[in-house]
Amino acid sequence: MESAFVPSTWRRFFAYGIDQIISLPFYLPFAGVFLKLIFTEDDVIVTLLQLFLLFLIPAVYEFVFLVLMQATPGKWFMGLKVVPAGNFTEKLHWSQCLLRPLTGRLSFFFSWGIYALAFFRYDRTHLCDWAAETRVVQDKPRATQARMRWVTGLLFVCLYSYEGLVSAKMILKSIDWSERQANLREVFDLQDYMDVTFEED
Repeated sequence: MESAFVPSTWRRFFAYGIDQIISLPFYLPFAGVFLKLIFTEDDVIVTLLQLFLLFLIPAVYEFVFLVLMQATPGKWFMGLKVVPAGNFTEKLHWSQCLLRPLTGRLSFFFSWGIYALAFFRYDRTHLCDWAAETRVVQDKPRATQARMRWVTGLLFVCLYSYEGLVSAKMILKSIDWSERQANLREVFDLQDYMDVTFEED
């Protein structure tokens, strides 16, 4: 990459969608769990180890591809690349490849709120970039200059953080710590209840 420019927000959204599709095979070992959740009303019991592995899959996916090519397949397809914050011509250190996706796992508590922080920055960096000292760049100039979006950013940070905290609370409440297992059915049933209650109100 000879030049580096602030990335397009839409490119990053599309890159995320592509990565979500490509990462599906990583979840194949848990296909039975998802099928049972969708097509039955039975309890779906998973061990804490299984829950932890599900939690780490996105981090492993990102770490592997950052080490291999400094971009996930989605980012690569959209012409994006993750580079050191100080010098885009340098390669990422393995610690940056690890720290960036691990910080992203805070989305368990704050959902997309940690990424919406990018709206407060001209360079569109967010919490994961700050922790790993990285930034995402593209090789072509943006169609429009990046601007700070205070209202949009604040709205997204608040809404997504609230959603993430509620979701995390439901998952943690579903865990039986003495048996070291969780009943995911309780999480989905509670979500359905909340949706119905909201619609009725």
